[in-house]
Amino acid sequence: MTQTASKQRVKPANQTKKTSVATPKGENEVSANIPEISTGKKKKPTSLDADTSTEPISNKRTSKRSAKSELNSQPLIESGMEVICSQTKFHDALSLVSCATPAKPTHPILANALIIADIETQQIHLTVTDLALTIQASFEAQVLLKGEITVPVEMLFEIVKHCPNGNISLSSQTQIIQLNDEDKQTKICSLSLSDADGKYEVRGISAEDFPPSSTIDATPIPLPTTVFKDGLKGVIYAVSTDENKYILTGVHIQLTQEKLKFIGTDGHRVATTELSTQGIGRKPRKQVESEEIIQFTIPGRVLKELARNLDDSVEFINLLYDAQSNRLGFAWQDIILRCQCLEGTYPDCEQLLTRFSFDREVILEKAFLVKALERLAVLTDKKEKGIYLQFDGSLQQLRLSIEREFGKGDQVIAAHLPSEMSLNIQFNLKYLVEAAKAIPSSAIKMHLQQSDHPAMLVPYGDRPNPELQMEMRQFLLPLYTLNA
Repeated sequence: MTQTASKQRVKPANQTKKTSVATPKGENEVSANIPEISTGKKKKPTSLDADTSTEPISNKRTSKRSAKSELNSQPLIESGMEVICSQTKFHDALSLVSCATPAKPTHPILANALIIADIETQQIHLTVTDLALTIQASFEAQVLLKGEITVPVEMLFEIVKHCPNGNISLSSQTQIIQLNDEDKQTKICSLSLSDADGKYEVRGISAEDFPPSSTIDATPIPLPTTVFKDGLKGVIYAVSTDENKYILTGVHIQLTQEKLKFIGTDGHRVATTELSTQGIGRKPRKQVESEEIIQFTIPGRVLKELARNLDDSVEFINLLYDAQSNRLGFAWQDIILRCQCLEGTYPDCEQLLTRFSFDREVILEKAFLVKALERLAVLTDKKEKGIYLQFDGSLQQLRLSIEREFGKGDQVIAAHLPSEMSLNIQFNLKYLVEAAKAIPSSAIKMHLQQSDHPAMLVPYGDRPNPELQMEMRQFLLPLYTLNA
């Protein structure tokens, strides 16, 4: 047994001598690895490598897959627009389109503005929508590279607002990240703004997610801006704000070859304005026959924004209406406003008002009436909003009075009325002052019958546009019957 063990120990020693006689046994394993590290040559497989070859191969494959995965996860960066624009023009366009931003967006993209840099027209197009109203404004810019992106309107507006006057540089980029587990891509969009003082970066959403804006297939009808705005101002105040009265939240418009009519009501008051359209367009409108009436109901919110942003320097505004889709558009200068008209049948206010007749007339100076009503308005509250009107023909005056638990007030103004006339009536003070302010004349003629009948207010005296043929009527229902 002892001899056998000794032979087994000697045999490895002889093999070692063949490999390296001068190297001690304990250092042989380390020295064998030195040539491999220094030369970079692959190590030849030994009996030990053959036994464990499966594990290193598996590790190599795994490392290759991991390296490939890391390569796929590296974002691909795509450059977008490069633009130099005026801070003033950018700010004005954002101020205009931001009117269409919903107060509570149902989707994040609706809180964003779509920015398109058009290299062909050298313009920037800004679009904001709440799905019911879409506003697009364009302005000139130096477009070096085209592109498109959406960014939050409010944040962008505040940044541009505080930028100094001068030029602003815009650039966008998109990072495309390939997901490992799914065959999908993630896009991260951002817009960089730089001015003379600093640089900003805003995270956005891809323009592909922005709601598409459909064009309105209709022949434009040019309307003089003064005609449209004057007619609108006379009725917009009477529109209902109660969403339960859906159709009454809009202004009903009737357009023929010879007239343009506006109607607004909230159930307590009715306002109508009719203007002549003779020579209203530069070209004859063949699509509108003399007997044909184009009519639609536009949301009051849309018209308020239109009146606020439509400058008096604009001579004509183009109206486009598609009856099939019930969509309406207004275009002027580099601005396009599109909206969906209200669905439903608007009440026939004219037929309703024909039941009343008026045989008493009172002429009042508009400035004196409005000032007196505004003074008394401080005594109104949520419960009591009425104001008493006492017409006295013998004194040729109108007494306005209001009385509450916490105070009372009286105002007397001169009036021109029949000497035998004596009438007491009560109206909603807010409705009365709004109707008076909407009348574009120096005086107001008030038609009355009795205390339980409505009053009709019409312009009287000097008007800002005397050459404009206009018929305006404001109807107010009394709060309740008073003894005459």
